[in-house]
Amino acid sequence: MPTKKIKTLKSLKQKLKKYLPQKISEVITSYENFSETKAPVDAKGFSAHHSACKAAVVHAETLLKLARWTEDEDMDASATVEKEDWLSNWLNEAKQEEDEDAEN
Repeated sequence: MPTKKIKTLKSLKQKLKKYLPQKISEVITSYENFSETKAPVDAKGFSAHHSACKAAVVHAETLLKLARWTEDEDMDASATVEKEDWLSNWLNEAKQEEDEDAEN
């Protein structure tokens, strides 16, 4: 996404609205693929693996917040709640997987 031509928040929102869904999907796919790999058994590798998973979750969450910001103001509240529920569920799943890995 070239940023040189973006001069207003409105044009930024329009560009992000087109760009973010694909990027969010890529980040989630990348997270899923990486998190399914076995964490190293040594402490340093294990910590690095979990830190990378956390970073991916934060990255996805940030992109989702940006996507929410680009939505039209007249969007109905139920759709917003549904999206927030999806994000919460996804983040909770990621945290549960992390907790399970930490126990093993």
